[in-house]
Amino acid sequence: MRKTFTFLSFLLFSITTSFAQQDLIIGVKAGVNYVFGAEIETQGVPATGFNGGTLDSEFKEGFHGGMYGQKSFGKFFLRLEGLYNTAKVDFAFDKRFASYSYDKISVPVLIGYHIYEPFDLYVGPGLSMMVGDAVLEYEESFEGGVIPTDKSYLSANIGAKAHFGRFEIDLRYEHNFKSSEETPVLLDYTSFGGINSVFKNKRFNQLMLSVSFILFDSNYRPKKTKSRGCYFN
Repeated sequence: MRKTFTFLSFLLFSITTSFAQQDLIIGVKAGVNYVFGAEIETQGVPATGFNGGTLDSEFKEGFHGGMYGQKSFGKFFLRLEGLYNTAKVDFAFDKRFASYSYDKISVPVLIGYHIYEPFDLYVGPGLSMMVGDAVLEYEESFEGGVIPTDKSYLSANIGAKAHFGRFEIDLRYEHNFKSSEETPVLLDYTSFGGINSVFKNKRFNQLMLSVSFILFDSNYRPKKTKSRGCYFN
């Protein structure tokens, strides 16, 4: 966690020094993820009435949080973000659920357009780096249920946001381009109803809803009162 905080702090410093100080905003954001994707194919045990087949994951909520910098060029803008993200789904086996999860740091680079107040649209790539391991709960062939997978991968992001003073509301879809080689997995029959299974798709896609708060705006100029000599918004 300390390394994660250090990385995000370094990213914020990079944002402030790489962008010119005009038409620049810096802020923090946090929100929830609705995670979906990933598939497991199980052979099942027909003698018990469980015939197996492909199991699609059931979406679960996660969370994300981090910081961003945005530089405007007229009606267009360039936005760089650093986010910590948790992702998890459930697989409904015949006799019980098993979860598949991992955490990651993502760095989206977004190009956007101001449509009209207060709405913006944006699109852009992102680089994701896993923090720790991808784990399939109750998996027995790998130590600790750790599933072999790429530690970093690219994604595509598209979304819309609306700003109200220092606050923003942001809705985004993130599509994962992680490679997805098939991986055999072993789950105990007495618990799950299937012996031999194959992880067909280990990728997560996400729908992300977040709220942002602007910490710094280069165009903001506080007004000075004549009576007190202090500043107010």
